[in-house]
Amino acid sequence: SSLSLYLARESASSGLSQQHSLTSQDIRHRILQPSEPGRRASPGKGKMWQRVRRAAVAAIALAVLPTSEALYEDEVGQYEWAYQQIGRPTAVGFAEGADKLFVASEAGVLASVALKDGSLSWRRWADQAGGMKLLKVAGRTLVTVSDKNLVQSWKSSSGDLIWQKQYDNTSPVLDLILSTRASKQSMILVRQGEVESRSLLGTSEWSWTLPEGSGRLWASVVSGNSICVVAAEADGSHVQGLKISLSTQQIESSSDLPQAIGTGLRRGAFIVVDGFVVSQVKEKLTAAPICGGTESSLELPSTSFKLLPWQRTAGVFAVSDGSSTLVLGLDEAQGLRKLRSFDGEAVVGPISSLHEDEGTQPVAVALTKEEGTQVQLMDPDSGNVQPAMMMKGYSVKDHGKVCLVLMHEMASNHHRIAITGADYSLVLFENSAVRWLREEALSAILQAAFYSRSAAATLADRRNRPAEEASQGLGALVTQLTHIVQEPAKIVSAFAEWVTPTRRTSSRDHHLLPGAVVPSSAEELRDFGADKLVIAVSAARKMFAMEATTSEVVWMKYLGDGGCVAGSDDCNPILRLLPSAASPVSELLVLLPMAGTGPKAIWFDPLTGAVQKEQQLPAGTSMRHGGALLPLTSTRSIELPSDCEVQPFVLVDDSLKVHMLPDSPSTERIASEHNEKLFFYEVDKKSHSVQGYAIRGKEMAQLWNVELGGDGKESIVADATPEHREWAHVPVYIKGDSTILYKYINTNMLVVATEEFFGLENNTALNLYVLDTITGQVLHQSRVPGGAQPVHLVACDNWVVMHYQNPKRTRFELLVVEFYQAKADDGPWDIIFGGAKTHNHSISAHYLESPVPLQQTYIFQAGVTAITTTATGKGVTPRSIIMGLTTEHLMRVSKDVLNPRRPYPAPAAATATPAGGKVKTPVPSQFAPTKEENLPPYAAVLPLRAQDALTHSHPMPKVRGIISSPSGLESTSMVFSYGLDLFFVPVQSAKAYDVLSPGFNYVLLYLSVAVVVALWASTSYLASRKALQDRWK
Repeated sequence: SSLSLYLARESASSGLSQQHSLTSQDIRHRILQPSEPGRRASPGKGKMWQRVRRAAVAAIALAVLPTSEALYEDEVGQYEWAYQQIGRPTAVGFAEGADKLFVASEAGVLASVALKDGSLSWRRWADQAGGMKLLKVAGRTLVTVSDKNLVQSWKSSSGDLIWQKQYDNTSPVLDLILSTRASKQSMILVRQGEVESRSLLGTSEWSWTLPEGSGRLWASVVSGNSICVVAAEADGSHVQGLKISLSTQQIESSSDLPQAIGTGLRRGAFIVVDGFVVSQVKEKLTAAPICGGTESSLELPSTSFKLLPWQRTAGVFAVSDGSSTLVLGLDEAQGLRKLRSFDGEAVVGPISSLHEDEGTQPVAVALTKEEGTQVQLMDPDSGNVQPAMMMKGYSVKDHGKVCLVLMHEMASNHHRIAITGADYSLVLFENSAVRWLREEALSAILQAAFYSRSAAATLADRRNRPAEEASQGLGALVTQLTHIVQEPAKIVSAFAEWVTPTRRTSSRDHHLLPGAVVPSSAEELRDFGADKLVIAVSAARKMFAMEATTSEVVWMKYLGDGGCVAGSDDCNPILRLLPSAASPVSELLVLLPMAGTGPKAIWFDPLTGAVQKEQQLPAGTSMRHGGALLPLTSTRSIELPSDCEVQPFVLVDDSLKVHMLPDSPSTERIASEHNEKLFFYEVDKKSHSVQGYAIRGKEMAQLWNVELGGDGKESIVADATPEHREWAHVPVYIKGDSTILYKYINTNMLVVATEEFFGLENNTALNLYVLDTITGQVLHQSRVPGGAQPVHLVACDNWVVMHYQNPKRTRFELLVVEFYQAKADDGPWDIIFGGAKTHNHSISAHYLESPVPLQQTYIFQAGVTAITTTATGKGVTPRSIIMGLTTEHLMRVSKDVLNPRRPYPAPAAATATPAGGKVKTPVPSQFAPTKEENLPPYAAVLPLRAQDALTHSHPMPKVRGIISSPSGLESTSMVFSYGLDLFFVPVQSAKAYDVLSPGFNYVLLYLSVAVVVALWASTSYLASRKALQDRWK
């Protein structure tokens, strides 16, 4: 083990130094020592010992030497996991035969979901810029339309793209209609100013253009051999229905529609039901046939009722006020009529079956309740319903209201029902039981954080694990000897199993998502200190706690819609999770915006998700722009007072009002202990300024203000604070000659990037500001000519990295800045013997000296969507920058590569310029690298090595955020990225220098030691016997 650890440290590299291949001959020269002087050994004994040593070294070298740095195919999935998702469903459809479910999502994804287990048969990211709004199933062909007017045709069996066309945004696609004429199927695209017919292969058949002066098109329907459209002005005036022949593309007839239809068009309160356009004006519904005919109207109980989207149910639609739902019927004979009412918000969906030609098909009415989901079949003519089917496992408390419902009847007593919920979930019921459930809210994560279980919780969990490893102990080996002693082969195999540590496995039931795969060495990673939860909050207002190493969902909680539209900025929850070592009590706080009232503060138990306390904030309290949540701890004791039920916070809202959470005397008492010691800063992107405040009780006192966009040409585009401040760090850097550089560590540092426009050609430049949030002092400022958005920042310890675009040079660049103290190395005397300079002491932020900045710029080869840095418990391991690239990769770049101390090549140092365009300036002698450091010379282009890709064969599109946390091993950092997909991987910036690799050959090592011991015993006996015989001569 010592030799293995020694070799691992020798070969550990951060990507800068050359890799040295160690052979068994090199190891022999390192381990073998010369004979001690003055001591003679017998020739026979010396030669024998030399052979023994050579044999032992060769055997150990073969056991411990790595043969390659490559990653074998079977090692993929050993520790990391990836989970593919669809996004919020916007349209669903069964395949012919109902063996697959096709889903289009708000994330621009089209997927085929296996009905057996909910896994993805195939997935296509159809539109990277927008979401999918229409999905049509035409036999073996799928046709989709995105909200960016991209029309595409796909093979339903494989997901292969058949045809696509991007339409102009000036005339967006309103509807897609499948039409069959003379056994030939076509798709009719209705745009604001044109109707176009194409084959399913994309061949243009005909087109019709709306005459000038007719406004624009709003709605359409195919009736027989004609297509009828609704045309009106943008303000809803001059509403008319036009009937167009599909054969001649000529207007056959036109009719004026009531002005109530135009009012509904202008307000967006209208739907198309079969051949009718239905609009709502206050509490009145008006339905008019598009192809001409008699209109009808209906009075609703109140104006709170709103039209629900039509689900392609023939002659049936619904209106709801959230507490009750009215199902209405519509046809030419009876017009608008009320069919039935339901308590709660119900959704009407179509039913497909094998007997669709036998008569009028019923419709499915679904709604969620506390006990489960209720589905009833309703006759669209009479409104009569069959007995309700109550399906447990999908309730309104856990998933909210139903959004879409689609039912396929296989036989009289066999049916499948697909339902989407307000929490973005997609569930399939089969015969009133949940077949599978996909939690697509995980595709819209807003915030995520690692939560470390306490030692007691981890120990209790390990005790509850099945005792499946008992057969690996020595006692079990002894008890089985009587059964295997008769067969030598079994003895050898049993000994090999005993001496070889197998990876820990668990037979417990994992609550995995459909299609998720547990890494093969997940339990082993948990035992190395990775036993953590990933707690996330989604735009669907749903919270999740997942096992970091397995993707298992430990608990989840739907927070309700709060009366507002999910997904909007006003509805996004805010999560605040303290580090486990920073709070003795509850550590998870969620601020939940509520429509019409102030936000609600909820304290959760991070381990179980149980609600511990709730507090309603005053109306008008807004946290849309973030505000601030500051945890409070008592200055007199680590433990909070006994009258504190939960962790107290100070909340500063968007109006700079201070709130105590919870609002109790104990919170105010603790806050008074921190009077004039709590500081708050605000980055105002509207006024392009940064302000600093001091919190004095419930009052705010402004301390400083930095105007960054006073001339109106400079705007704030990004800001960041140092990451991983709760973990230890190394305050110095040791150079190759053993001298010390003192890092400038300031936990109150704020990094702000601004974009500036100047010149007649509207050229751009980026400005990087580093500020002290206590004093408002600008510690550093850099200007990047040609830089532009998008900008991504990451800061940690004493450095800042900024990724940005340079459109003038058509490339991406990385700017790295490091800060050091202007302090000379005093030598090892005070460190070894102790002195006044080595004692810990506090200093006011007003007396901190300005740092010495070192800066370099590199050319990067890809765009970035998210960026962070690794974290370790002690900060000893070199950090790596983790970036989510626009190429759908998750890439690791060592921070040692992004080192502004890298020397410029000597011949070009005086004339050449770096990637940023500025003249190169030599690094000050105090900070210049020494020869022993082996820093590579500066190179403008930063290469991307294939072995630094973390995702391997898992593409990661639309990465929105990346978080990291230490594990129990100093060499290993845990990284979790979220976006459309989820991905977890342990990252080792300097390799696993503190643990043996999983493929270590224990059997060969043990056998080598056994052979050495046996040879030592035998040769010692022979040598002593020969020496005795020599003395008798």
